[in-house]
Amino acid sequence: MLTILIITFTILIAAAYTDLRTLEVPDWLNYAGIATGLGIHLIVSTQEWILWPIISSALGLLAGFLIACLMFYTGQWGGGDAKLLMAVGALLGVEANKFALSTSFIINLVFVGGAWVLAYAIFLAVKNRKKMLKTYRAIARHTPYKRLRKSTIITTLCLIIASFIFPQARDQIILLAALCYLLGLLTLFMKTVELAALHQWVTPDKLTEGDWIVHAIQIGNTKIDPPRLGLEKKELKQLQNWHNAKKIKHVLVRYGVPFTPAFLLSFITSLTLGNIVLAAMPLIF
Repeated sequence: MLTILIITFTILIAAAYTDLRTLEVPDWLNYAGIATGLGIHLIVSTQEWILWPIISSALGLLAGFLIACLMFYTGQWGGGDAKLLMAVGALLGVEANKFALSTSFIINLVFVGGAWVLAYAIFLAVKNRKKMLKTYRAIARHTPYKRLRKSTIITTLCLIIASFIFPQARDQIILLAALCYLLGLLTLFMKTVELAALHQWVTPDKLTEGDWIVHAIQIGNTKIDPPRLGLEKKELKQLQNWHNAKKIKHVLVRYGVPFTPAFLLSFITSLTLGNIVLAAMPLIF
């Protein structure tokens, strides 16, 4: 078990480092994690002459694959994040226990991941503070965001009024009003960060498979629409051919928040605190 923990920790450190540095997680690292997880559990099954270790690893890989597919095909994760979760699943395996490390890791990833994305967005906002203000003023004039601000304010005011009508539930309604208002602010904040810090003009020779272009690009009768799952090899080659022929100079690309550090933080949290939801219940109730 200690060997698996050390290997998992090492892979997550390497993944977080490369993701922060290059916004990519190398496939060889994820595949090595999958192969190592299956291999170690197969050795244990052979030595102890029981099937559960290798079955547990295979089920962990399958669970990681299913969750990864959901996140990838809804556009929440890139391919590197998805494959890394599969590697962690193969390494940690599956246990029918709410206190198991693999269970704690998945649950913690939801909350720690959300906190990480918000913290990184704040970092980007501070780093690009001048552009943030300019971008916010620009999107604030757009009708959808005007409607969002108005609906947020109206809903919050209605909830505050309701708290006086139903005094027996005043605390809960006031909390709901605060959450509603903060959610509206957070939506505007994250959109501003996306446009100000995560949209970048790059030359096509710097693009990689899986990158997301923001606008459709058309030369002659050939058109490349923004792909929902990122650029495919054929589309990437076409853009690079246009660049080599001097038909396009730059393309606007949308990058995501590097998410693999959240994997590392969730793993550390799981080792030290266990399932943070279960740990927090006595404090809440």
